[in-house]
Amino acid sequence: MIKKTPAELSVMKSLAFFAVVFQSALLYVMNHRSPHAEEAIMISILFQVVKFSAPVFVFLVGFHIAQQTDAIHYSRYMAHKWRELIVPYITWSFIYLILFSSHSHAFEAVKQLLLGETAPHLWYVVMIIQFHLLIVAIVPFFRWLNEKKYWKLFIIVSAITYMGFITFISPIVQSKSYIHYVDRTFLAYFFYFCLGSMAAYTLPSWRKFVIRAIPLNTFLFLSLFIFVGYELFISQGVFSIDLSAITYLKPSMVLYVTSEIVLLYGLSITIVQTKSRLYTTLRFVSRYTYGAYIGHVFFLYMFAPTIPTTIYSLLQAVILFTITTVASVGICYMIHATPFSLLFIGQAREHRTLSIPTISKLKKGIPS
Repeated sequence: MIKKTPAELSVMKSLAFFAVVFQSALLYVMNHRSPHAEEAIMISILFQVVKFSAPVFVFLVGFHIAQQTDAIHYSRYMAHKWRELIVPYITWSFIYLILFSSHSHAFEAVKQLLLGETAPHLWYVVMIIQFHLLIVAIVPFFRWLNEKKYWKLFIIVSAITYMGFITFISPIVQSKSYIHYVDRTFLAYFFYFCLGSMAAYTLPSWRKFVIRAIPLNTFLFLSLFIFVGYELFISQGVFSIDLSAITYLKPSMVLYVTSEIVLLYGLSITIVQTKSRLYTTLRFVSRYTYGAYIGHVFFLYMFAPTIPTTIYSLLQAVILFTITTVASVGICYMIHATPFSLLFIGQAREHRTLSIPTISKLKKGIPS
């Protein structure tokens, strides 16, 4: 049994999805359209703003796993995750192999599949499934923490340990050796998972903390934003900006992303409270974020050639982001009603029928 998911998590999930699509659009324009230096600086700033996507997804997974209240039936749980996560991952991986690596031999294809290298965003699935594999150890440990009321101590120790670990591996992940694959292990993101789990167990206190921290955290976020941007621009210079330098795995980014997660949670609560069309839209999008996430690069490369190169590079990125987002979510929505739903988006087929009142209205409109 899983507790009812708080509404703000659906909002956060959709915002994280938008962020990752915008990152992909900005990266495409940066790498394929040769923007001017001024445009490259603006693209870098926006890329930095939306760099919260993967840690937020890890935070959400930690929250959901912490909501498990019953005893874990491991084989049944993993069979569900196989259908939900791995099946669409394999499907889209083969599509990306054809799209990006048509000349690869069998061994190289298997290596890319196992390491999440068939597309630049699939490393996340390889990393996140590791948390699910460890669920039989994680859930009892979190329940013990909750019984002993050790959450504050645990999150402080986790933060110190994580910062030490990131400081140590930061130079390693920039290398070209096999050891740099540490960036797709659960160890490289465990703090965000722990933070999400703590939020689930201490939800009322967590919400109060998030709201009360907004003034101070806003100042902290802006300070870290300036510092992380400074690190980027001095690493290569403003005329040779490399967006790969904005990696999650360095101490300044850990502080920056953690601050941004807290801000986003507060923003998500505010959006939920408005009950506006924006909230309704984000709730709808959240139903398809996983399928849209793993498939969005396909649609991005499909539509990118249609974007005129004569307009400003930043405008190209915004247009590409908009088209890709609409196509990714829209196609997932349509696939959800077909027998291929499980294969492409990891969800059972949704049988849609017209309601009785709707059918009655239609009949009244038919001429006799």
